[in-house]
Amino acid sequence: MRNNPGRETKAKRQILVGLSSALAALSERMRSQGNAATKITLLAVRAEKIAQRSWDLNSTSTKHFQRDSQVLIQEVKAFAREAAEAAKHAGEEALLGREVANAIAGHSADVAQLAREIDQLPDASAVRARLRPLSATLSTLPERLKANAATIKEVDNVAALADGLAARSDTFATGGVLGNQEAVTLSRDLRRFAQEAVSVSLEMTRGSALAVKAINDLAERTVSLSRGQPVQDGPPTAEDRIAALLAEASPVREVWVSGAAKRDKDRMPTASIVWDDKT
Repeated sequence: MRNNPGRETKAKRQILVGLSSALAALSERMRSQGNAATKITLLAVRAEKIAQRSWDLNSTSTKHFQRDSQVLIQEVKAFAREAAEAAKHAGEEALLGREVANAIAGHSADVAQLAREIDQLPDASAVRARLRPLSATLSTLPERLKANAATIKEVDNVAALADGLAARSDTFATGGVLGNQEAVTLSRDLRRFAQEAVSVSLEMTRGSALAVKAINDLAERTVSLSRGQPVQDGPPTAEDRIAALLAEASPVREVWVSGAAKRDKDRMPTASIVWDDKT
């Protein structure tokens, strides 16, 4: 094989393609986790609005009180079901986003060094050996960096508060209407849910965003290296990215995303790796 440099180069690059696929899968998992946490944040905003409406029932005229309280009860029941499901989804297989980001970023220097030396490595086995620490990190991250007990407890508490809202709204529904004191109690319960939900979901969202950026930055380096392009010693700066965009001569297409992704206004913007159609 060493007498066929072209074949050796292709074999080396194929290893890098496989690595980039593993990075893409981890990025998608962290992006999904971030989206789930963001949804809880949005539900907290809704909870605040419903809480205000419940409080405002005290100033509603007697004529409309029964109608408005019935509408509110049904809305709270539907909200509670959605919130409980969202909290459960956010807690499933949750990873510590900041720690994931740090673990991935720790391999950036190794990939940069590999880029400088890959042509001197004899074969694909040598490349695989150099990438073994990163491969080990990718394979152990899901188990090693599962959300700690404190985070899981916070997420479970959000789910419990949602269940409590559902139970309370069921009780109110049995009576048909809310009383003034019940409306105040419901408003306080909703605000408590909002406070607890924001506390846990914002940290999960930030951590997931940091992880996605770190993973995508390393994947971008890996893609460049697999195509025989130079790889910087450090992460690309904002100036580097702007220069690359200005130098782009042909339309770009996204990779690491499924299909033609449509922007979702409820989702955080995430980094995408792009390349042109040149080879």
